[in-house]
Amino acid sequence: MRYTRWWLWGGVLLILALLYGQTANFGFVWDDEQIIYGRPDYRDPAQWLQAIRKPLDFSPNYFRPLALSSLLVQIWLWGDNPAPFHLANALIHLVNTLLVMAIAWRLLQNEILSAAAGLLYGLHPALVESVAFVSSRYDLLMTTFLLLAFWLSLILHGWRRVVGTGIALLCAMLCKEMAVMALLAFPVAYWAIRRVSANAPSADKGLYTGFGVILALYLALRWVALGYLLTAPAEGAQIEAGTPLQHLLLVGRTFATLMGLVVFPFFSISPVHHSPLPVPVNDWLAWGQLAFSVGLIILMGLVAKRAPLTGGMLWAGVILLLPVLNLRPMEFAFGVFTAERFLTAPLAFFVLGVSAWGAGLLQRKAARLWWASAGLWATGALIVSALALPNWRESGVFWEWVTRTAPHSPIGYSNLSDYYNKRGDFQRGLEYAERAIQIAPDSGMGWVNKGVALLRLGNPQGATEMFRKATQLEPQNVIGWNNLAIMLAEQGQLDEAEQIVKEHVLGKVPLMLGYQAMAYIQLRKARPDLAEPYVQRALQHAFQVQGSLAAELADKLRSAEVWLASAYRALQNGDLPLAQRLLEEGKKRDPDKLSLAFVEGMLLLRQGRVREAEARAQALLEEGYNDPRLYELLAACAEQRGDTATARALLEKAKR
Repeated sequence: MRYTRWWLWGGVLLILALLYGQTANFGFVWDDEQIIYGRPDYRDPAQWLQAIRKPLDFSPNYFRPLALSSLLVQIWLWGDNPAPFHLANALIHLVNTLLVMAIAWRLLQNEILSAAAGLLYGLHPALVESVAFVSSRYDLLMTTFLLLAFWLSLILHGWRRVVGTGIALLCAMLCKEMAVMALLAFPVAYWAIRRVSANAPSADKGLYTGFGVILALYLALRWVALGYLLTAPAEGAQIEAGTPLQHLLLVGRTFATLMGLVVFPFFSISPVHHSPLPVPVNDWLAWGQLAFSVGLIILMGLVAKRAPLTGGMLWAGVILLLPVLNLRPMEFAFGVFTAERFLTAPLAFFVLGVSAWGAGLLQRKAARLWWASAGLWATGALIVSALALPNWRESGVFWEWVTRTAPHSPIGYSNLSDYYNKRGDFQRGLEYAERAIQIAPDSGMGWVNKGVALLRLGNPQGATEMFRKATQLEPQNVIGWNNLAIMLAEQGQLDEAEQIVKEHVLGKVPLMLGYQAMAYIQLRKARPDLAEPYVQRALQHAFQVQGSLAAELADKLRSAEVWLASAYRALQNGDLPLAQRLLEEGKKRDPDKLSLAFVEGMLLLRQGRVREAEARAQALLEEGYNDPRLYELLAACAEQRGDTATARALLEKAKR
């Protein structure tokens, strides 16, 4: 029988490997590049401790050092090759499925039911996002350690049970914060198991004491690393929940959507789940979803009484979902209120509950009903997952899919506009941006992308208006502010541009933009000395250096002409010490003789060293150089000596 079990489990894992093996050919999509490559300390193994002690860029409350470390190791080993990241996600999903089967076997002692549980979990379409989206590593690894903790608590005894379960739980919490809810979910699951099995693990006080110790240790680690346990997110980052009644409707919509995905995911799989926010009070669908949620909770209570193991596992899954039900409004982009990756861990307990229900039907000789339902559901799940998975292979395909599955969300259209703008197809970029604006005129990114397209199509004034409109609609829109500042700088409004960058861009994600914009403005101000450190920091934070503005600015700063021209402007402004510093930096960059002699001679002249300035010009004339700037320098020297006639003659010669 043991060999039968392993053959069945191996067959399930083989099916999943064949399904998800294709992700090795997928690229990075959505936020992958920013999450993985957005910080320079991610790329340096020597900065590992510094990197994991910081929250993720998307929220000051996202402290996930263990899962982040798994990504960092891959960055160090494979750089920007997406294949190892995708393969790792697929492998972790297989491990999670194996753990689901092991737990189901432990609870039900039925080889076929345990394999069915693995098949239902592994093929579930809602988990396509978790596997295909590299940035879902946090959910995948959290699930691994949660399931490992639960399995260890079922097979171990005494102090080994306490230590093994506790360590695994701590690891889960260090992958993602919602794992903390396992401290409530596990006791519910244990209660359910004890109701149906005489051999169930006891209500071990030592285990629950261990839970308390682990929680205290986790909170201490958060405090030491972050300096706080929970803090307010950036302004505008959280969902607009509205009034208490609207907030209740939002919670109902979130719960109903997630539970609907659990039960019937065949026509609703999408990386973007959109809703008007705050939820309108006259949205009757929202009221229906709230009623559904209340009814489902009541039904689960009744199930827990009649079928404790089924009900207990379902309740454990719901408890794990509590942090993502918008009880505290989550931090999402415009109109998004939930995500399918949140189901990665709770779904395991829902599947265990369904498997326990199947075991009950088998005892009542209703096996045909369960097997027919499970077989039909698994077949549908395999088809939907196989159809959904290729949509993650490349950004353009991905965002086209989003526009089909979430047609009322501007996110897909905005990102398609950005996609085509980056590829030089600005007319299509403009069309998709206008579509995004038509759907959601209050969403800033549509206006930003329209501005980029207009700029590249030769309408800088229209682009400036679009960027300003984006910042008016979304004062927290960093990209809109950045682009507006760049446009103002190009129009010569340098002080206003610099003030915008300092107030709205510098120090905000993506960090590269602020440094890049400040470098650009300082170069426009003829201050390459101030621009240089900003360029260096921009390049450190750039996840795609080639073709970026930061790379272009770095090339300019390597040119001696930029430094000499800036030194000459400082001379014209009467700032001789600055001119001297800029001149010295220019000398380090292999300047041409004529430019260097002209600027250096002018500086010597302004310092009262007329003879030295003349000598610089005469030396080059004697070498055979015949450049108007040399005569201009000599004319200035003659003017300084009071010989106006010679000065006029030299200026005439310079003009010829």
